[in-house]
Amino acid sequence: MGLQLHSAEFLHDDGVTYCIKRESLNQDFTIYQKQGGEWVDSGLDQAVKELNFSEFKRLGLLIKTIMDQDNWIA
Repeated sequence: MGLQLHSAEFLHDDGVTYCIKRESLNQDFTIYQKQGGEWVDSGLDQAVKELNFSEFKRLGLLIKTIMDQDNWIA
């Protein structure tokens, strides 16, 4: 347990593998999903810009789940 830049991979019930990561400890993190072996931004910032509250909530709950499972300390 400790400060992290990258979480472990998390396989969600929807069949998609997610992770959260950031470039440095001073930056906010972003949630990514694995597509074709590559990590792709899941669109959290876009959901905020578009005021898409349901997607923001979905991704936020997913981030919490990953942090809880990975013992992430922010």
